[in-house]
Amino acid sequence: MAENASSVKSGIVAAIATAVAGAVISWMAGWLPALWEATKAATSWTWELLTLSVPVPLAILAVLVLPFIVRAVRAIRYVVAPQPPQHAAVPAEPPLSDLEERLMRLLAQADGRLVHFEDAAARLQISNLVLQQTCEALSARGYIEPDNHIVRGLRISLTRAGRDFVIERRFPLGGAAQSW
Repeated sequence: MAENASSVKSGIVAAIATAVAGAVISWMAGWLPALWEATKAATSWTWELLTLSVPVPLAILAVLVLPFIVRAVRAIRYVVAPQPPQHAAVPAEPPLSDLEERLMRLLAQADGRLVHFEDAAARLQISNLVLQQTCEALSARGYIEPDNHIVRGLRISLTRAGRDFVIERRFPLGGAAQSW
């Protein structure tokens, strides 16, 4: 009985494998002639280009003039290429708004932990829409990044640039154990 079941399973597997192989072969047969024609055409064009007859004086002239053309192109490229300014002034970044600074202080106090969006709005005593605008502005500066978790919801945290900013500005870090 077990041998009959095994042979039936083997037969089913063999039939499926044959069907898949047949489908692959018929698919290949459909695009193989087009590939063959493209290969023949490319080979033909390459052979015609390599066997193109050029008079000897023209070939000698090309060999003599080609180095000068290459040198001229290189010279033009170096002359035309814009030179970076020697002392480029980096535009000063506009200061943070009061609300943006309060949010950065809040995230600094979280000490690297993710802060829930609603908790941040409640602690700053602002609406979610105002916090959303503030988060978008700080995210555009590269200071914060959102983490939209499917279970835990939207949370925000400092990026590397944001951490550097709060450390440079000497915002208070960490603090008492708080539930974020």
